[in-house]
Amino acid sequence: MKPRLVRSRAATAGVCLIALAGAAACGPTSAGKGAEGSVRDTAAAPGASGANPPAPRASGPTPQVKADGALSSEQLTAAALVTGDVEGFAAEPLEGGTPTGSSRTDKAACMPFVSVINGTPEPAPSATVYRRLVDTSEDGRADQTVVTEVLGAHPDGASDVLARLRAAIVACSDGFRTKGGDLEPSVFTEVKELPAPAAGDEAVAYELMGAAQGDPVPMVFQVVRSGTTVVTYYAVDVSGGDTPKIPDRLAVAQAAKLKS
Repeated sequence: MKPRLVRSRAATAGVCLIALAGAAACGPTSAGKGAEGSVRDTAAAPGASGANPPAPRASGPTPQVKADGALSSEQLTAAALVTGDVEGFAAEPLEGGTPTGSSRTDKAACMPFVSVINGTPEPAPSATVYRRLVDTSEDGRADQTVVTEVLGAHPDGASDVLARLRAAIVACSDGFRTKGGDLEPSVFTEVKELPAPAAGDEAVAYELMGAAQGDPVPMVFQVVRSGTTVVTYYAVDVSGGDTPKIPDRLAVAQAAKLKS
């Protein structure tokens, strides 16, 4: 019998998406927890664990100097969603380090997807803050919705992040392969655009269809730009093959808070 990963709020945010054989892997872990599997509970910075992953950092946002025209870490933290901002959702800071992935693809047009999975979007942000958004109305359910939110401040090229993703959706509709470090290659069989939330200055949403032990593993991403801030939301299903749902109201509330 194949091992089955279970969706659960109790599972750590630092999940290794081992089912994708290295295309998506480990991000920060919550204090005192191991790298248990979870379907919609994902790493704070999705990225493949390379041969020499960076050492973990202290919990909280990365301390960085404010860049001209972009928010500082402290400003991003103040603008990030908190419990009570969206009815029915709790917002939890993600703790631990933020390793970046080493995955690459020989299909250059698809690299924007891999960069997001690695936790290294292009252009690179000057500051980043991570949150885990949990649907508390589903407490106790095996399929509880857990969405990871990554806020990035971009002094330059914020709109380029979305433009590159849009181009990749068109160029990579038939899928792509990735390879990172000593890990086995991973295959994404399909890329398709999804309806984007009506939030921020512009938004794009897409689904990557991966595979684990022969089963489909859908990964859903929403990327929303509000001025110089780019916010990525993502969720993964590695047990049932169902396309995860990311409520649009999360992006709407976050964009409104960034604007205020």
